[in-house]
Amino acid sequence: MVKKKRKGTAEKNELREELLRPSRHLGYDRDILGLHLMRREAYLIAESQFRRAIWLNPFEPLFKAHLAVCLYELHHYSEAKDWAGKALEQDSQNEVAFRIIHFVEQMEIKKDLKTKSN
Repeated sequence: MVKKKRKGTAEKNELREELLRPSRHLGYDRDILGLHLMRREAYLIAESQFRRAIWLNPFEPLFKAHLAVCLYELHHYSEAKDWAGKALEQDSQNEVAFRIIHFVEQMEIKKDLKTKSN
């Protein structure tokens, strides 16, 4: 006799999310969790939550901006700038995305100056 494996609550929730996506109503819980994890400096785990939020709800530019901040903290500057740009495409007034792009451009200028001085 083969026992059927019961799915846990987390698995059921993920399956439900996958069936409902993309939706403007999904992903907010993942984004909140990602922000909490970033405050705890758990950037790698936060990154996965932001990516899941974007996958579930690609319509929310704030998720993309939060991912950009997380990637910046992980020193993935090029990808952070890309995600900030995607957030600005959806919301041209997104202050978080503007700041990330500004910070990355400042890093690029500093890097160019160091390269030229050597």
